[in-house]
Order: sequence, then structure tokens, then C-alpha cells
Amino acid sequence: MRRHIVGYIALVLAIAIPCGAQQKTPGTLTTPVLPLKTVSIPIASQGHMLTLSLEEAYELALKNNLDLQVGRYDVAKANAGILSKAGIFDPMLSAGVNGDWSRSPAATQLAGAQITESRNTRFNLGLDTLLPSGTSLNVTTTASRGETNSQFFFLNPRWNTNLNITLKQPLLNGFGTLVNRAGIVIARNTRAQTSEAFVLKVMNTLSNVENAYWDLVAARKAVAVKEESLKLAERLLDETRQRVKVGTSAPIDLVQPKATVAARQQALIAAKNVAGNAEDALKALLGFDQPAEWNIHIKTVDTLKTPAVHPVLSASIEKALKHRPDVRQELLALNSMRLNVNVARNQTLPRLDLQASYGWNGLGGNLTLVDRATGQVIQKIPGGLHDAYTELLNREYPNWTMGVTLGIPLGNHQAKANLIEQRFQLRQEKVRLEALRQTIIKQVRMAVRSLEDGAANIDAAAAARFAAEKNLEAEETKFKNGLSTSFQVLQIQDDLAQAELTELQARAAYRKAIVGYRVATGTLLDDEHVKIVDPGQPKVPHDYWKHVKWLQFSDFKGTSHKDTAPGEEHAS
Repeated sequence: MRRHIVGYIALVLAIAIPCGAQQKTPGTLTTPVLPLKTVSIPIASQGHMLTLSLEEAYELALKNNLDLQVGRYDVAKANAGILSKAGIFDPMLSAGVNGDWSRSPAATQLAGAQITESRNTRFNLGLDTLLPSGTSLNVTTTASRGETNSQFFFLNPRWNTNLNITLKQPLLNGFGTLVNRAGIVIARNTRAQTSEAFVLKVMNTLSNVENAYWDLVAARKAVAVKEESLKLAERLLDETRQRVKVGTSAPIDLVQPKATVAARQQALIAAKNVAGNAEDALKALLGFDQPAEWNIHIKTVDTLKTPAVHPVLSASIEKALKHRPDVRQELLALNSMRLNVNVARNQTLPRLDLQASYGWNGLGGNLTLVDRATGQVIQKIPGGLHDAYTELLNREYPNWTMGVTLGIPLGNHQAKANLIEQRFQLRQEKVRLEALRQTIIKQVRMAVRSLEDGAANIDAAAAARFAAEKNLEAEETKFKNGLSTSFQVLQIQDDLAQAELTELQARAAYRKAIVGYRVATGTLLDDEHVKIVDPGQPKVPHDYWKHVKWLQFSDFKGTSHKDTAPGEEHAS
């Protein structure tokens, strides 16, 4: 009978949600952005006993296992990585102020004074941004104040203002959303890979929990077998003492039973030590991290008996290649590698950049009217920055520039070598994927074989144990009738104990083989009804134009398919 558990794990909540702002609904397990201890280990009011089924062991591990909390940190970091790569499109606001002053003798009458003095102060404010198409856009406004003692400046002091919009658009190298958004796409793939790694970590954790649970059950059963074996030896020792007392046996006959009792006491101590280690191993997987929790005694309730599983090999292999999270990881890595090839191919192109600028100017200041004949000041008209900006806003004095720049690298060995390297890495990743598929097929075949052999091994072990029980019953009857010795009885007792342990190990191995099969086929979470709730990747700012086809330009020849794997698509 299979267990049913609906365990929901939040990989990571949105980064804006505070750690304490969890909302818990019935049947849902939630975790904050930073993995915190949210569930206490239930301790019984008396005896510090924790009765634990395998379902409950799963639930505790999903909530408290420290390796899973580490995995959630990886997802949170991957989310931050996406936002980091999107930062290349963040606008940059800049502001500055500077000034200068100079005093120098004049070498010509055109200087307007025998000793010229000038003071200049400049203010600037700018906004720079990069668009997903590769366009660099700059908007700058400046205001400068100049003052001089030269009589030839009729605006003194004066204010110059301007507003310029500058655009630089790569037409070959550096053009297109495919190239400029590559970092974001690769970061998204990395985040998806991290999510798949977390799924794999959950599967491995639950597999380890189940194996540790059955190890503990088997270890406790082994202790019971050792205790029963010790009781049989002690009973035989008592019977031998009675025989010696009544004179039907010699005192020498007590040596072997006493030695056997001592040996079985040692075996029992060793078995209890193994059971204690198995319990601690399970506690570690369940997230026991406080000293008081380690003192809890776990009482298991599930048994090793289970119906046989008969999987079909071909269907199991197909299922594994479809459901294994490590396969999805490799496919995501392939998408990233293809994108790297496209970016490297674009970097081998020459630079052809279109540059354009358009702007307006303004001028203002104190206007001084001078009689040219006498040099006398006729009139002074006050003015200043307001006049300069009025002219600027009226757009009476425009200016523009436009040009194209071509840059052809001679040799271009670095870009070409990088392209070759990226192609080799892509092909290496394809081989790695094929190697993974080969490994998965081998693992599934081994898992199916383990199930088949495990079922047969249980039948054989049960038959051997039944025969050992009957053999011991017959030998004890002979011993009571004086037809056997204590040595022979003890030997057959050991055979029975070994047969019971062998059957116990076979059943535990079969339960482990079942969970190993589900891990190998990637169906463990579905079979156990464990769901991983992922709120999705963070929303990326400035991530527009990504679906505009003509802006996904890579090179003149278009996107090459010679580096792609069959059935795979380019990252977009």
C-alpha cells in the first residue's frame, strides 16, 4: 500500500515579500525567502517518544531538512542573478558642475582689455540608457555661465544653454535583442537549471529519508532477532543445567552454552549500536538540530512487507528520459550554449554604427549697448538664465549631426577563436547529454533488475527461514530425547537467526529498490504526491521587444542550425 502525501514546498517567494509574511492554507507547506526553522519537532508529553510513519517522515524532511534550505538559497540567488543581468538596461542619471578662472595679458587689441579676466561655471544633467536592440541613447542638457572684462562681449555675464539627444545604433556587431538580451536569457536558463537541481535535491532527500527509515526498521528487527536468539541460548543453558543437576549430562556440557550466551550478548550490543546509528541518521535527514530533539526516541509504525512491483523495462526507460530533472538541466544548458554561439558569431562581424544627434541652443545675459565711436555705454538691459532657457524651449536655434562609422578588425583572431571555443563547448554539451542518457538507461536497467532479483530473493529467503525454523524444532525435540547435543542445537539456532536476518535484509533491500527505481525514472515525487510550488521567475524590468523577430538579428546569414541538437529550439 503506497503512501499519499501532499507536500508543497515553495522554492522561493517573491523577493518583495518579507520573511515573516507567510500565508498558510490547509494542506500547504510554505517557506519564506530565507529558509528559517518554521516547524518544531513534535515531542510527546511523556517519554519523549515520536511515533513516526513514513508519510510523517517525508513531511518533517520537506519542512526541516537543512540541505533543502540550502537549495532554496540557490534559487533565491538565481533570481537575483536574473535581475542583475537585466541591470544593463537601467538608465543612468548623471549630474555635474565645474568652473574655471583665468587672468592673462593681452597680445592683441582684439582681446578687448589689456589684461583679460574670465570666469566660467558649467552645469550639466544627463540621462544614458541602453535599449534591448543595442541602441545607446543619451539626453544631455547643459547650462554655462561666462563672465569677462573684455569690452567686445555685449552679453556679460552670459548664459549658454543647450539640449542634445544623441543616438548610437550598431548595425552589425552588437545589433539585436538576441545579442543584448543574452545575459538575461542565460540567467533565466540558469535559474531554471537551479530549480531542476532543487527538484533533484528533493528527490534525493526523500529517497535518503525512505532508505534511512527502512534501515531503522531493519535495525530494530535485527535487534529483536538477536534478543530472541539470546533467549534461545539462555533457555538451552537452563535446560543443560537441569540435565547436569539430575546427572543426565556432564558439567563439561555447560561450557558451550555459556560461551554462546556471552557471544550472543555481544552480538545484541552490536545490533543495538547499529540501530542507534540508524536512528541518528534518520534524525539528521529530518532536520533535528537542537540537543533536546536528539534525545527523542523515534518509534516507526510502517512495516517492510510490500506487494511486488513489476515494471516494464522499455516503458521505464522512456519515462526516465522524459521525467528526470537532470535531463531537463542539460537541455537548458544546451539552450544557453546555443545562445553563446550566436553571440560569438555576431562578435565576428565588423563594426558599423549609425550616430545621430539633434539639439537646441539658447543664450541669455546682461546686454550692454556701447557707442562704437565714443565707447560710452548707451544702455544696459538685464537678462540671465531665464532668457537662455526661454530660447531653448522655443527651439529657435536647432543643430544636428549624423554619420556612420565602419570598423573592420584585421584578422579578428580573438572573436573567431571565441566562436570556435563556443562551438566546441556546445558540441561538448551535446556529448554530455548523450552520456547522461546512457547513464540513465543503465541506471533504469539496474533498478528494474534490482526489483526483479529482490522479489525472488525475498521468496528464497522466506523459504530458507521457514526451513530453518522446522529444522530447529526437530533438533530441539531430539535434544529433549537425548538424541542431540547442545552444540548441534546452538549451531541450528545460529542458522535460524542468520536466515531471519537474511530475510530481513532482503525485504529492506526490496523497499530500497522500489524507491531507487522511482528515483531512476524520475517519478518519485509524482508517486508520493509531492508537489514543488514555484512562484516563477522574477519579472524583469526593461525586458521589451524580445518577441520582435527582425530585432533578433544575429548575422547576415541568419541563425545557423548546424550547431543545434535535433528537436531543440534556440533560446529566445
